[in-house]
Amino acid sequence: MDLGAKAILVVGAARPPGIGRATALRLARSGARLVLADAVDPATVTESREPSAPLPETAGTGRVTAAKLAEVAAEVSEAAGRPVPAFAVDPTDPASVEDLVARAVKELGRLDACCNLVGATGAALGDGPLTEVTPAAWAAGLDWNLTAAWLVARACVPALTEAGGGALVTLSSYAGLTPVADAGVVGVARAAVGHLTAVLARELGPLGIRVNAVCPLGVHPGDPRFPNPGLVRLAEREGLPLADWLARTIPLGRGQSADEVASTVEFLVSDAASFVSGVNLPVAGGATA
Repeated sequence: MDLGAKAILVVGAARPPGIGRATALRLARSGARLVLADAVDPATVTESREPSAPLPETAGTGRVTAAKLAEVAAEVSEAAGRPVPAFAVDPTDPASVEDLVARAVKELGRLDACCNLVGATGAALGDGPLTEVTPAAWAAGLDWNLTAAWLVARACVPALTEAGGGALVTLSSYAGLTPVADAGVVGVARAAVGHLTAVLARELGPLGIRVNAVCPLGVHPGDPRFPNPGLVRLAEREGLPLADWLARTIPLGRGQSADEVASTVEFLVSDAASFVSGVNLPVAGGATA
């Protein structure tokens, strides 16, 4: 696609299982001007390591390392043929999100779309049977998988309106479309993202802003150091290797690549999707809710 006229913010660019990275690479190769962002673990901001050294463990915290975000930004810059800035953000903090959007507009001159690909799972974020989740993990899971979606959308509306309209694409999950036992808070939160998407599409449509969400099911991580913990846990619960669980669960018989989700995001921000709004689109290989 030719996205040469688009200025796009990609939030969640560096987190596992790589949907943000794959999306940023696709958009860069299509000519879009980009700003990247992700939640960064403050303890890693000044870290020093060899490029081949293992990255510190951040799974289950909702955050990535500063080195990982810089690595993705360098890769996307190479694909774009120009420097692509990347900023740290706390997607659960209104002031941090608003500051990020202001910085993106300053870098790009305008904002035509935002791809909000934030989400997180883990024991501290509400994984497991819902009656066994602690109140603190419940709140954290909702913050990362629901509140962040609302905060980013809310912060982008003034800039998108000033640009004459645009597109918001939020990462949701198949777990928000169908009840999955032991999926934990993420399923509840992503189900609410589906409602949020539909309501925002109605409210923002008169401003020329389209709002959609993508709902993947079985994304293989691009980096083997960062497995998809939610999928691994669901497979282990049934005593199956992940590949076997995916083959049994998904009619197409396999998991999906991050790029297969990214291609859907690319379509939704493009003018080819100019009349698509209010959709929670399953990217699930034929699995149905």
